[in-house]
Amino acid sequence: MATIGPEIDKSALIVVDMQNDFVHPDGGFAHRARENPEAKIDFPFIAGTVPQVAQLIAAFRKAGRPVVYIAHVLKPDYSDAQFPYWRATRGSLSDNRTFITEGSWGAQIIDDLKPQDGEHVVIKKGFGGFSNTPLDTILRNLGVTTCVVSGVTTCVCVSTTVRGGVEHNYRMILVSDAVAEVHRDTHEAELKTMQRVFAEVKSTAEVVAMLNMHLANPT
Repeated sequence: MATIGPEIDKSALIVVDMQNDFVHPDGGFAHRARENPEAKIDFPFIAGTVPQVAQLIAAFRKAGRPVVYIAHVLKPDYSDAQFPYWRATRGSLSDNRTFITEGSWGAQIIDDLKPQDGEHVVIKKGFGGFSNTPLDTILRNLGVTTCVVSGVTTCVCVSTTVRGGVEHNYRMILVSDAVAEVHRDTHEAELKTMQRVFAEVKSTAEVVAMLNMHLANPT
């Protein structure tokens, strides 16, 4: 059976969880990194995704391709959380600090990457962008066959979204320098798994070059 690779002319950029609580220096992850040094959270690595994601967003908009944001937003009591919040957020509710809760600053997309009018923001309650959300419907209505995935974190919400995309029969590209994890060793290991089975792993520069080539030679 003939195989078909990613189609950049039918692609969408998926921006996963680039919210204040995840990537802003005053957000929840940054507070955890400072207050729990024993966890060895590499917050500069996580925050370092912002310039590459911004470059991708600009390139997709220039190429006339969709940019779709995924945001993890929960009720203040976490009663709608579709993941084991009692493990992932232990301690975050006991110090009167909100984390990715409805209406909070922390749940908002960071200012440097704000969606434009008409761009979709898909709210998820668990780790994957496709699970119990309208993401698949949106992409199919836009004629998308290929998802280019960026955001945080590599091993959790990003990789779960990539796997979900595969299960919905999309061709997946994971942008290696536009995703990050709390630990670099697990990030690198997950990139290897993604490349082996689930996605083509490319750099921001490579994806931008693909878009520019499409603009220069439209089909």
